[in-house]
Amino acid sequence: MKKSVFFDSWGWIAVADRKDPYHKIAKSFYEEYLKQKGIPITTDYILDEVFTVLRKRLASDIVIKFGESIFLAIKEQNIRLEQIDVRRREKAWKLLKKYHDKSDISFTDFTSFAVMSELRITEVFSGDEHFEKVNLGFKRVGC
Repeated sequence: MKKSVFFDSWGWIAVADRKDPYHKIAKSFYEEYLKQKGIPITTDYILDEVFTVLRKRLASDIVIKFGESIFLAIKEQNIRLEQIDVRRREKAWKLLKKYHDKSDISFTDFTSFAVMSELRITEVFSGDEHFEKVNLGFKRVGC
């Protein structure tokens, strides 16, 4: 079984935006991961961030096409979408309080940390150093 990888906003945005400086590296990692039968794991909060950023950067038709491909992959169980429920939100809030001195880490990142910890995922497709800053055993891949 392929090792689980959490897909952060950074990864999705770099895959979708051809002008992103990391597009080629990100797209290559993503395609190779899928070829190896990997199933990306992400959250509803991450997708919120992704579509918000992409709507500012790209033409609507490109964003819609990318979104449709993501939602189809979720429906076909080729992407695993985790929801941020009350329990996970509370865990994220505890992490935010614990790392109160790291004001550059977003609440969405803390929700990702909560999900990754719960699901025992250690690898994250992200260029975001926050995942390693918190010393929870996360390692960035694909960047």
